[in-house]
Amino acid sequence: MLTHRDHLDAICAVLERRLEAAPPVTARRLLRPQLRWVEQQLPDGAGIELAERLGVVELVESCRDEHLASLDADDGLAVLQIDWEEVVVRACARGADGVAGRCARCTAPARYATRGRCPVCGLRQRR
Repeated sequence: MLTHRDHLDAICAVLERRLEAAPPVTARRLLRPQLRWVEQQLPDGAGIELAERLGVVELVESCRDEHLASLDADDGLAVLQIDWEEVVVRACARGADGVAGRCARCTAPARYATRGRCPVCGLRQRR
């Protein structure tokens, strides 16, 4: 039987695959920043409404459903206890761990930045 964290990571992996499957412009300029924006707004209580308007709740729930389809009844019950907010927070933490040295907006490698700006989206990079 898998642990809570194993299931959480599995759902995040499905979410990451969906983001990777999206066209690069959509994934880089819309989907990933929307996840981060929702995650930043969660402690203030504004993140729930924002997530519903942006479709983040629906995206996370569909990823959970995809993971759920591959499980037996016991693991399925454990997965149903994982809240979409927990998935968003974990996915953003995993993304932050995996994209060090990248643009915060579009995740382009920072080594290509010129004059302190991202060459893909133009975001001013922090030093």
